[in-house]
Amino acid sequence: MAVTRLLRIKETKGSNRASHLKKNIFYICRNDKTGNGLWIGGNAGRTPDVIYRTIVENKKFWCKEDGSQAFHYMLSFPPDCGVDEATAFQIAEEFCGELLGENYYYVFAVHNDRAHMHIHITFDSVSKTDGLKFHSPKGDWEKRIQPITDRICEKYHLPALDYSEERRGRNYGEWKKSKRMEKGEYYSWTDIIRDDIDEAIEHSEDYEKFLTYLREDGYTVTRDGKFLSLLPAGAGRAFRTGRLGNGYAKEEIIQRIADKVQKPKIEYRYKTYGDRQEMREVIYTKIVRSPGWKMTPFQRKFWKRWNNTYFIQKPERVTKEQRQRNKQDILEIRKLSDAIRYMIDYDIGDEADLEKRKAELKKERDALSRELSASQTKYYKKQPFYFVSRCEGLRRKKPEERSPDEEQKIKELTEMVESVCPYEEAVSMWRETKREMDKCRCAIRDIKKEEKIVDDIFRLHYQMEPPIREIEVKKKNGGAGEICENGWFAKS
Repeated sequence: MAVTRLLRIKETKGSNRASHLKKNIFYICRNDKTGNGLWIGGNAGRTPDVIYRTIVENKKFWCKEDGSQAFHYMLSFPPDCGVDEATAFQIAEEFCGELLGENYYYVFAVHNDRAHMHIHITFDSVSKTDGLKFHSPKGDWEKRIQPITDRICEKYHLPALDYSEERRGRNYGEWKKSKRMEKGEYYSWTDIIRDDIDEAIEHSEDYEKFLTYLREDGYTVTRDGKFLSLLPAGAGRAFRTGRLGNGYAKEEIIQRIADKVQKPKIEYRYKTYGDRQEMREVIYTKIVRSPGWKMTPFQRKFWKRWNNTYFIQKPERVTKEQRQRNKQDILEIRKLSDAIRYMIDYDIGDEADLEKRKAELKKERDALSRELSASQTKYYKKQPFYFVSRCEGLRRKKPEERSPDEEQKIKELTEMVESVCPYEEAVSMWRETKREMDKCRCAIRDIKKEEKIVDDIFRLHYQMEPPIREIEVKKKNGGAGEICENGWFAKS
């Protein structure tokens, strides 16, 4: 078992100070992660709205609605350690009972939507018995929490904690940035706005010309008082410049414009986006493996768009439409890179190859889904497996800790299983079925990621060269046109 996160849920700025707490509770209690609420426990209620209301009312009772709202712990188990939902539920109960007792309201939820079973525990920062706040001083892990987890690991014969891992959680900004990087979303609207503000400062002599430059670049100034807020063309909302980081608040922008006369002029020529070395390695590897290989026109179209996005001349004044296309390409530079790599890896030379690959992926995913469904039926409904699951849960306790009733139950369940087949053989088949389910889930998840790349390639292709519908073909070719399988019409 490993404690992967110890997080403090902080107060939210705004009218509802417990907004972060509410989002946390509703997330960990999601039906699709907890077996339709079957694996939710605690002493604050069983539904998210009741749990949230219970904790908030407790804070109001003790007049301690400010500051830290709650604490969020996450316990996870290796995929191959044999922990099922029932055992994880029991572990969560014991952990909360020993750490919190009846002094704090808490909720825990066992999530079974991933290959590794994991538990979310959220508890109120205010005690329900004396109104004191939960205190977690430096060294609290080693002195209080670690002994509890060590005892639970030993009791359920689980691997010891890996203390080399970082135990403290990151703040929301760091977490959000890391998630964006994992998805390959290297650039966001805030990155683009900072670049455009830098460019506008370099080309403006005063604040009014700075605003004029941005307006010509497609920006709308939604607020210009104490704060400056800008709405880029194509973005869904306005951004306050002060929240872009140091150097971008309104007074700092004005000062930076004034500072230009005091500092040497820096020639602002261009800005690069994406990883050029990465693209070179992809293409070089393909040429080495397939001598004489050349990009098809379909692939070259994506490469050209990526290359134009990588190197954008900033001082050149282009049309507003082109500037907007540039910004959209910057936001999708990673998707363009993935598209090029994917087409080269799978030898996708045209749209027909892409359609064929998409159909193959769907067939693979459907086959895996059917296999997973059959494995789940065996795992949850096959009679010996049901008895094995219950029996193994009881066997995890040490013999000296079992009650007479539990010993009798183990004996009865073992006899039921052995009436069909040897017990050890049934356990082996039960574990193998669970491993098959985990493998299928991982494979389906990988195929969905691949299907997302294929869909992105189609979308990017249609953005660069919109498909021609029947009426357009008839106008251009006097009625000549050929229907493609995807419903679009191609020129004859």
